[in-house]
Amino acid sequence: MWLVGDGSDRRLFYDVDLGGIVSKDGLKDVFSDFGNVRYNDHHFHYGYVLYAAAVLGRAKPTFVSQYGSYVDSLFYDVAHNSSSVMNLGGKSEIFFPFARHKSWFDGHSFASGLFPFADGKSQESSSEATNCYFSAYLWSKVRWAGSPEGDKIVDYARLLLATEITGAKTYWHMTPRSINPFTATSGSSNLLPVPYNTIFQQNYMVGNLGMTDVTSTTWFGTEVVYVHLINFLPVTAITSELFDKAYVKGERQVLINTGSVEKAWTGYLICNEAIIDPNKAWTEAQSLVSQQIDSGSSKSQVLYWISTRPGFLSSTTAVVPDNDNQSSADPLEDTKGVVDTASTGSASCSAHDNCVKSGLVGLCCPTNDGTMLSCCN
Repeated sequence: MWLVGDGSDRRLFYDVDLGGIVSKDGLKDVFSDFGNVRYNDHHFHYGYVLYAAAVLGRAKPTFVSQYGSYVDSLFYDVAHNSSSVMNLGGKSEIFFPFARHKSWFDGHSFASGLFPFADGKSQESSSEATNCYFSAYLWSKVRWAGSPEGDKIVDYARLLLATEITGAKTYWHMTPRSINPFTATSGSSNLLPVPYNTIFQQNYMVGNLGMTDVTSTTWFGTEVVYVHLINFLPVTAITSELFDKAYVKGERQVLINTGSVEKAWTGYLICNEAIIDPNKAWTEAQSLVSQQIDSGSSKSQVLYWISTRPGFLSSTTAVVPDNDNQSSADPLEDTKGVVDTASTGSASCSAHDNCVKSGLVGLCCPTNDGTMLSCCN
């Protein structure tokens, strides 16, 4: 198992010189894994592992007891709350730096590692940085919550998360002064700093923030959708804290003028829309095919996100054939089989009390693919 590092599966190593977890491939090529061995993007990448570990640990506590110490190494790499040397279970002393990526002066993280740049360190995906500290918080809750010392670790992870969200909303999320309630009133004191001029603010989102400059582009392209959605993914529970409805309303005015969007980004684009109009987003999501959107998402995850947004109406839902395994060249063709639940008689979920109590809608007894759900009994 790669997490444990047994035999040929060993993928991660401890760097005794700089105190961190680095990838095997990075030891051979400093540019491999996005510059992992030079400490680029550790919080982006390890955040995903911490999130998965926290979910798994919550569902299966034996995972924590069996593999917790290995996950801890990734946690300490990005969210360690002390610069002191630790002694882990009687083993040789291990060192991790204090909150590796966080700049307490700037109020947010920088993704850059040891590669030198003229504009200093920089960070592109403020949302992935937020995801890291949210994941660190979740892991700390599963791993240590309940004891005085453990609760301190949990609170520290909350601090990392809170400052990252505040930093993102201050330096990445831009709202033109004319519609910003904190800056619109002349003569009043601003509750939030406005670091950019009115022309640059029209972009609504910063793409890459450096120590001495800022752009509304990304490392991999200049398309508007890249700038906005690299700062939106991944979609988790913390997304609703990072993106408020008022900001997204303005942001959508920029995104709707982007023209055609690559299929890989459509899942995130629909999730973004769901914050202000979940019912419209639900309809649009029916044409998604999991294999065609970003691998960090899926159609089912998009639908779950949409259906849990405030204002979503259960009457919006309709049973649609699973098109994830279909070969249709046009995903829209797969939505033509939407079932009219009003004419399905006893097959409808609404005709069965247990299905109604379970909050199910559409077809239940049987479903469109012939499956008879347990609530039909």
